[in-house]
Amino acid sequence: MKRMFQKANTFIKDLSYASRVGLLLAPFRHLFRFLLNFSLISSWINKHSGKIAFSDFYRPFRNYEDRVKLHEYIVRQEGLEQKPIHYFEFGVAGGYSFKWWLNACKNNDSAFFGFDTFEGLPENWHFYKKGDMAYDAPTLEDKRARFIKGLFQESVPPFLEEYRDHFMKAPVTRVLHLDADLYTSTLFALTAMAPYLRNGDIIMFDEFNVPNHEFAAWTEFVKCYYIKYEVLGAVNNFYQTCFKVIK
Repeated sequence: MKRMFQKANTFIKDLSYASRVGLLLAPFRHLFRFLLNFSLISSWINKHSGKIAFSDFYRPFRNYEDRVKLHEYIVRQEGLEQKPIHYFEFGVAGGYSFKWWLNACKNNDSAFFGFDTFEGLPENWHFYKKGDMAYDAPTLEDKRARFIKGLFQESVPPFLEEYRDHFMKAPVTRVLHLDADLYTSTLFALTAMAPYLRNGDIIMFDEFNVPNHEFAAWTEFVKCYYIKYEVLGAVNNFYQTCFKVIK
């Protein structure tokens, strides 16, 4: 009986491909994907919202500047002010948060790496068009800081070869700040960094609750790499959210 159902399933599926009936759904692809991810993030928030020590959910209006409160909490909670850290920011823009972390974490053995095209978004994102949010790379005197320009897909792999040879053995906490907005950029950054993540490393998102982008990238990353994590905190109804890796 099971084999008969398997054959029937295969026959119907292949017939559907041949008939091209699936093309009728083409105008609704984005809607279907949004509804799926919206349902997933709604379930995720329902599961986690009552278990987080630092959270403002639910609030009727967001205040983007409150993300600094989350950063302050993470630095204090994880004792990062004087510990050596390796800070990776994917999506530097004008460098506001990058500078904040430089000032907050004082250890001289820390290193700060900022990745950005510095030519704006490489593709459209919501109300923003390709090329929007372009900034010049910030000028900083702190020798611990370094900016790596280019598409992540082109700039990150050669950087990580250097990182593996010169930095990997350092006993530090790695802090990943994902602020690239886009699904493609976020997923690539996460997968590229996956081999370097260790127990206790920190991963933050700046637009986490956008269903089809950072949330979708995180969800697929966690599934593919069997990542276990703890939610450390969130502000602005999970727009900014922070995790700790557990291995």
